[in-house]
Amino acid sequence: MALQTETPSAQEDVRSADPDPDPGAALRRLPSRVAAAAARRAVPLVVAVVSLVVGLAFVFFWPPVVEHVDAWFNPWDVWGIFRGAHYVAWGDLGGVYNSETGIVAFPGMAVLLAPVAMLSDSLHLTSSIGTTLLVHPTAEFLLIPVELLLASTVVFAADALAEDLGVPRRRRWLLCVAVGALAWTTAALWGHAEDSLAMTFALYAMRAARRDRWTPAGWLFGIGIVLQPLVALVIPLFLAASPRGGRILFAVRCAVVSAFLVGVAFVGNPSGTFRSLVEQPTPAGANHATPWIAWAPKVAPPADLAGGGRFVWLQHQAGGLRTVVHTVRPHLDEVAGGPGRTLYVALAVLLGIYVWRRPQDPDRLLWLAGVVLAGRCCFEAVMTPYYVVPPLVLLLVLAARTGRRRFVLAVAVGAALSYYAYEHLAPWVWWPPIVVGLVVLLALTYPRAEATGRRPTAGRTHRRGDAPIPTAPGPEPPVAVLVGQDT
Repeated sequence: MALQTETPSAQEDVRSADPDPDPGAALRRLPSRVAAAAARRAVPLVVAVVSLVVGLAFVFFWPPVVEHVDAWFNPWDVWGIFRGAHYVAWGDLGGVYNSETGIVAFPGMAVLLAPVAMLSDSLHLTSSIGTTLLVHPTAEFLLIPVELLLASTVVFAADALAEDLGVPRRRRWLLCVAVGALAWTTAALWGHAEDSLAMTFALYAMRAARRDRWTPAGWLFGIGIVLQPLVALVIPLFLAASPRGGRILFAVRCAVVSAFLVGVAFVGNPSGTFRSLVEQPTPAGANHATPWIAWAPKVAPPADLAGGGRFVWLQHQAGGLRTVVHTVRPHLDEVAGGPGRTLYVALAVLLGIYVWRRPQDPDRLLWLAGVVLAGRCCFEAVMTPYYVVPPLVLLLVLAARTGRRRFVLAVAVGAALSYYAYEHLAPWVWWPPIVVGLVVLLALTYPRAEATGRRPTAGRTHRRGDAPIPTAPGPEPPVAVLVGQDT
């Protein structure tokens, strides 16, 4: 097929499409563009607003109205992250890894919440610290809405990626509701909006990579990693699929933000940073132990908790505060990741090598990313229910592309899996249904050969001006569109 060239009329059309020379024209068009974007993402906007309202009602009214307890719902983990945000606001990034924060991830969320912490202090709002929990911490008026809104951003990312995959509009409505419900649990129940927010950047990065926009993809992946290192598991896949001449830059963009912040934290608090990020102690008794815990090494408690700890509840009563102290046993049940974590990291690397050696269709690349994210739930020694959210979000987006029946079945399986994850059972009773549910979802979302109409992208060399490969399935594009493809 002959390579097509631009005609004079086409060149005139390009010139006519140049930006308006009037510098104020873009500003005048801004309101209409914002309105168009809002209309395009109307359903995610509605889901975000509903999540905010329901979340606030749950936090402030569920305990007193339903449980008849004079307290607000207090997601303990959120106060550790918020304490880390205070350290960042005070200029002590290493303080993020002090023992009272309990943070075992990169400091991205603490950095993001630092302005909220500063505003909370300026308004003289009260917050819980470590194991000292207030029944009515007024900082929740500020912190909980921020957490809910940040978690809801994953709904917009899921809708955008599904749109790129050609998912019908009405099916995307159900997808937004399902993803919004999953994101709501991470923020309202656990105070871990960073898991959903990290998937927001990961999904937008996957969307950019699918469009052959590897520079923004690298930066988006990098932001997702600094929020939740789980995102780093998919980097070997996309590094292998990135253009040959730009792989080093792609890797640098993915790592530079995390490397800088962790480096600064390590200089300020080397022992705490090492313990939190390398040993990553996790309390098995407070979460769900899996069979892999038998091989997980025990982690010694920090010096200030070696003799045990206390939960101190400060309750309001007539005349002042009443202190209720609950003594807890020493943290001898904290374990590290162990060989199970090594296995799913090795799985991510091996799949990256596979993609490097055998270039994959972009849609199948997304499915392999779902395999890697699900691997964490299959091999982790200690699980928490919200760990299933990141793989479920991506797999539901991929399920929406397969067809209405398979998508509805995938939503049902995902809902059942998310609900079951909150059951407290013996390791060999709790863990197998989690693994089986994820395997079922992977089987439902596996991209069929006839459903993919794009060529493999691994090993491509990208040059400025190259036209991206069309995203919609269809016949093979003309040669002029595939400039830069290896032959």
